[in-house]
Amino acid sequence: MKEVVLVVDKVTSGSIADRAGIRPGDRLVKINGHEVSDFIDYQFFSSDYRSILVLERGRSRKSIKIEREEGRSLGLQFRPTRFRSCRNRCIFCFIDQNPPGLRKSLYFKDEDYRLSFLYGNYITLTNVTRRDLDRIVRQHLSPLYISVHATDPDVRKKVLGLERDDKILDKLKFLTENRIELHAQIVLCRGINDGIILERTISDLAEFFPMLRSLSVVPVGLTRYRKGLPLLNGYDRNSSRVVLEHVGRIQKEFARRFGEPFVYLSDEFYLLGNDALPPQSHYIDFWQIENGVGSTRSFIDEFNEDIKKFPQSLRERRHYLIITGELSVPILTENILPRLRKIANLSIEILPVRNRFFGESVTVAGLITGEDIIETVKGSNLKGTLLIPSCSLNGDGLFLDDFTVREIEDRLNRGVVVLNRFLDLFKEDE
Repeated sequence: MKEVVLVVDKVTSGSIADRAGIRPGDRLVKINGHEVSDFIDYQFFSSDYRSILVLERGRSRKSIKIEREEGRSLGLQFRPTRFRSCRNRCIFCFIDQNPPGLRKSLYFKDEDYRLSFLYGNYITLTNVTRRDLDRIVRQHLSPLYISVHATDPDVRKKVLGLERDDKILDKLKFLTENRIELHAQIVLCRGINDGIILERTISDLAEFFPMLRSLSVVPVGLTRYRKGLPLLNGYDRNSSRVVLEHVGRIQKEFARRFGEPFVYLSDEFYLLGNDALPPQSHYIDFWQIENGVGSTRSFIDEFNEDIKKFPQSLRERRHYLIITGELSVPILTENILPRLRKIANLSIEILPVRNRFFGESVTVAGLITGEDIIETVKGSNLKGTLLIPSCSLNGDGLFLDDFTVREIEDRLNRGVVVLNRFLDLFKEDE
């Protein structure tokens, strides 16, 4: 039985599909004899110059011959695919630590290899079948992003809340032997999957290098909403420095073996441990930058490159307040503010936001909320237009608590700029 059905939502007027008589509501069943269950199947099987599409309309079924025209799509849009949700019970699951009352999408636990391929979402592979693995290889759905956490079967069961060994190493072996590139992560929990367990996990995964291209280690994130959840300890300066020293030795060994570190620590460990960030060359191709691995180094290097284009003076006096999480304050203070303050007519300050929404142990800029920004600014006597990092909002321009930029402007009666890079502030002064 097929897991999902691909249903036509829209047909572009005058398109190939329109001329062939395909209509919204039609169900796409097969292409060239292959069953179609999702958009990936559609893309994969419809790439031929000539295709035979089998569609269902009501109780009837018909076949349509299609000939592609160079540079033109068939003109079909489909209803959203229903993706698999996660049935694991991870002891650190951040979604389980969300407060009540958020938008529905923030409670969806995805665990679908298709989302990993399409968007780089991390999956555990606990729910993949042999048929899934064969499809991944057949359609070369690569790269995939895998949450491993531990390769010791008992520890992995504990961390993921599994009842039985899911044979993660067998799955990774099959995928890498069939040329599927993987990037893996370990969410590190103190006293559970660190120390000797961490060494074993790294060693086991290194056997799949270079098809398992990179491995990241990120600290567990804990909010104040953990009632009824396992007791876990977060990372502070001292415990972060232990990880930095431990993994640092392992990285040096891999640098000798592979010519690169293989395992990468997230920026949080360096910032929490008050340690220097590695140079750009350490991160090779920044494979896991979306996972917070190397994003701070990339930000600093990009800023230093943009400095060449900064104006020496602004036409009129401007006041800015950089809104950020508490973790980023030292980086901004040491690397960003001194150079910006050399620009005449520019007044700029940092205003860190204490995270009351999730709890004060959450200090990253990507998890600050509209309400916390409002309360922080109201409690400050600093003036100026607010510079809010773009990572604090989703693609729809919403903070995690559904505030919009416009609502913040109205509540505070001051301007707000969503900032990707500081150079954008000076375009009108070029």
